[in-house]
Amino acid sequence: MACLKLFSVVGLVVLAATNAIGAGVATRACSGGRPAPTEVRVEGCTVPPCDLVRGSDAIMDMDFTAPFAAANLRTQVVATALGVTAPFELPADRAAACNWLLNAQCPVSANEDITYRLSMPVLLVYPRVSLTVEINLVDDAGQSLACFELDARVVSGRAA
Repeated sequence: MACLKLFSVVGLVVLAATNAIGAGVATRACSGGRPAPTEVRVEGCTVPPCDLVRGSDAIMDMDFTAPFAAANLRTQVVATALGVTAPFELPADRAAACNWLLNAQCPVSANEDITYRLSMPVLLVYPRVSLTVEINLVDDAGQSLACFELDARVVSGRAA
């Protein structure tokens, strides 16, 4: 009986440690055969829909292997809510994805393993709504290096 309790406690500790590290969240592949990342982690989320808190930045890390060499990378974001699909314009400094590579730098090489961090502002004026967010990392010619779709919802900030 003592062994069973010990295994239960060890299992809970391992599970908590995995969640603290930031286990990958379920995403969908983008249309058009664009390459999918190996893993996506969203700060504060392990199971979609992920909450995007108004008045804060949504932080997402994407691990991918570059399918081809690229001199420059930029982030394209498209949101679909209430049946309407529209581009989401990131501030220029955040759209410049080369600035947000955690373990690499531009230019990137074919078959290079890369971690990219997206810090996406969620403005207070955004309506509280469920949506699908498409994150597409592209080169200067618009060719996709990695793309995923994530179910999310815009929520009000948490009370302090």
